[in-house]
Amino acid sequence: MRKFILLFVAAISLSSCSGSDDSLLTVDLSVDSLSGTWKMTHAYVSPGGETSWQTVENGTEYTFSPNGNFSATQDQCPIGTYNLDLNESTLSFTCSNDTESMRFFRVVSITESEMEISYIGCIEACIYRYRKQ
Repeated sequence: MRKFILLFVAAISLSSCSGSDDSLLTVDLSVDSLSGTWKMTHAYVSPGGETSWQTVENGTEYTFSPNGNFSATQDQCPIGTYNLDLNESTLSFTCSNDTESMRFFRVVSITESEMEISYIGCIEACIYRYRKQ
Protein backbone atom coordinates (compact mmCIF):
# COMPACT_ATOMS: atom_id res chain seq x y z
CA MET A 1 0.00 0.00 0.00
CA ARG A 2 2.85 2.36 0.89
CA LYS A 3 4.51 1.75 -2.51
CA PHE A 4 1.21 2.45 -4.25
CA ILE A 5 0.81 5.80 -2.47
CA LEU A 6 4.39 6.84 -3.27
CA LEU A 7 3.93 5.81 -6.91
CA PHE A 8 0.65 7.73 -7.09
CA VAL A 9 2.22 10.91 -5.61
CA ALA A 10 5.20 10.64 -7.98
CA ALA A 11 2.90 10.21 -10.99
CA ILE A 12 0.83 13.26 -10.03
CA SER A 13 3.96 15.35 -9.46
CA LEU A 14 5.48 14.42 -12.80
CA SER A 15 2.27 14.89 -14.77
CA SER A 16 1.84 18.44 -13.50
CA CYS A 17 5.23 19.57 -14.86
CA SER A 18 5.44 21.30 -18.20
CA GLY A 19 8.41 21.31 -20.52
CA SER A 20 7.97 24.92 -21.65
CA ASP A 21 6.55 28.04 -20.14
CA ASP A 22 6.08 31.01 -22.48
CA SER A 23 4.47 33.23 -19.86
CA LEU A 24 6.22 36.26 -18.43
CA LEU A 25 7.44 36.03 -14.88
CA THR A 26 6.98 38.87 -12.44
CA VAL A 27 10.30 39.93 -11.00
CA ASP A 28 11.18 42.40 -8.29
CA LEU A 29 12.35 45.53 -10.10
CA SER A 30 13.20 48.88 -8.58
CA VAL A 31 12.08 52.10 -10.26
CA ASP A 32 15.65 52.38 -11.53
CA SER A 33 15.19 49.13 -13.44
CA LEU A 34 12.22 50.58 -15.33
CA SER A 35 14.54 53.31 -16.64
CA GLY A 36 14.93 53.42 -20.38
CA THR A 37 12.66 53.42 -23.41
CA TRP A 38 9.77 50.97 -23.66
CA LYS A 39 7.84 50.57 -26.93
CA MET A 40 4.34 49.13 -27.33
CA THR A 41 4.60 46.07 -29.58
CA HIS A 42 1.27 44.28 -29.08
CA ALA A 43 -2.25 45.05 -27.89
CA TYR A 44 -4.97 42.73 -26.60
CA VAL A 45 -8.07 44.90 -26.77
CA SER A 46 -11.63 43.60 -26.91
CA PRO A 47 -14.47 45.72 -28.28
CA GLY A 48 -16.89 43.38 -26.52
CA GLY A 49 -16.19 39.97 -28.02
CA GLU A 50 -13.37 37.52 -28.48
CA THR A 51 -9.97 38.98 -29.27
CA SER A 52 -6.35 38.04 -29.76
CA TRP A 53 -2.97 39.75 -29.53
CA GLN A 54 -2.47 42.23 -32.35
CA THR A 55 0.93 43.53 -33.50
CA VAL A 56 1.23 47.30 -33.09
CA GLU A 57 3.25 49.13 -35.75
CA ASN A 58 4.90 52.37 -34.59
CA GLY A 59 3.59 51.90 -31.05
CA THR A 60 3.77 54.50 -28.32
CA GLU A 61 7.17 54.80 -26.67
CA TYR A 62 7.63 55.71 -23.01
CA THR A 63 11.01 56.86 -21.76
CA PHE A 64 11.33 56.46 -18.00
CA SER A 65 14.03 58.33 -16.08
CA PRO A 66 15.49 57.16 -12.76
CA ASN A 67 14.19 60.37 -11.11
CA GLY A 68 10.54 59.40 -11.69
CA ASN A 69 9.91 61.50 -14.82
CA PHE A 70 8.69 60.13 -18.14
CA SER A 71 8.06 61.28 -21.68
CA ALA A 72 5.86 59.63 -24.29
CA THR A 73 5.32 59.70 -28.03
CA GLN A 74 1.84 59.61 -29.59
CA ASP A 75 0.05 60.13 -26.29
CA GLN A 76 -2.32 62.71 -24.80
CA CYS A 77 -0.05 62.66 -21.75
CA PRO A 78 3.37 63.39 -23.29
CA ILE A 79 5.28 64.26 -20.10
CA GLY A 80 4.93 63.80 -16.38
CA THR A 81 5.90 61.62 -13.46
CA TYR A 82 5.41 57.92 -12.88
CA ASN A 83 5.33 55.49 -9.98
CA LEU A 84 5.86 51.73 -10.22
CA ASP A 85 4.49 49.92 -7.16
CA LEU A 86 5.08 46.19 -7.50
CA ASN A 87 3.59 45.53 -4.04
CA GLU A 88 0.26 46.79 -5.41
CA SER A 89 1.03 45.73 -9.02
CA THR A 90 0.36 49.23 -10.32
CA LEU A 91 2.01 51.71 -12.63
CA SER A 92 0.66 55.25 -12.38
CA PHE A 93 1.27 58.36 -14.46
CA THR A 94 0.66 61.98 -13.48
CA CYS A 95 0.55 64.20 -16.56
CA SER A 96 2.41 67.50 -16.50
CA ASN A 97 0.55 69.06 -19.42
CA ASP A 98 -2.55 71.23 -19.10
CA THR A 99 -4.76 68.38 -17.87
CA GLU A 100 -2.72 67.39 -14.77
CA SER A 101 -4.62 64.12 -15.05
CA MET A 102 -3.60 60.74 -13.67
CA ARG A 103 -3.61 57.31 -15.28
CA PHE A 104 -3.49 53.99 -13.50
CA PHE A 105 -2.43 50.64 -14.93
CA ARG A 106 -2.35 47.19 -13.40
CA VAL A 107 0.97 45.47 -13.98
CA VAL A 108 0.01 42.11 -15.48
CA SER A 109 3.61 40.92 -15.84
CA ILE A 110 7.06 42.43 -16.03
CA THR A 111 10.57 41.25 -16.72
CA GLU A 112 13.74 43.21 -17.39
CA SER A 113 12.87 43.38 -21.10
CA GLU A 114 9.09 43.10 -21.38
CA MET A 115 6.02 44.29 -19.53
CA GLU A 116 2.27 43.92 -19.89
CA ILE A 117 -0.02 46.53 -18.37
CA SER A 118 -3.79 46.85 -18.32
CA TYR A 119 -5.64 50.16 -17.97
CA ILE A 120 -7.51 50.22 -14.66
CA GLY A 121 -11.13 51.02 -15.45
CA CYS A 122 -11.26 49.10 -18.70
CA ILE A 123 -14.47 47.06 -18.86
CA GLU A 124 -13.35 44.65 -21.59
CA ALA A 125 -9.89 43.21 -22.13
CA CYS A 126 -7.26 45.89 -22.69
CA ILE A 127 -3.69 44.71 -22.16
CA TYR A 128 -0.68 46.36 -23.75
CA ARG A 129 2.70 44.69 -24.21
CA TYR A 130 5.87 46.82 -24.18
CA ARG A 131 9.42 45.77 -24.99
CA LYS A 132 12.44 47.57 -23.61
CA GLN A 133 14.45 49.14 -26.43
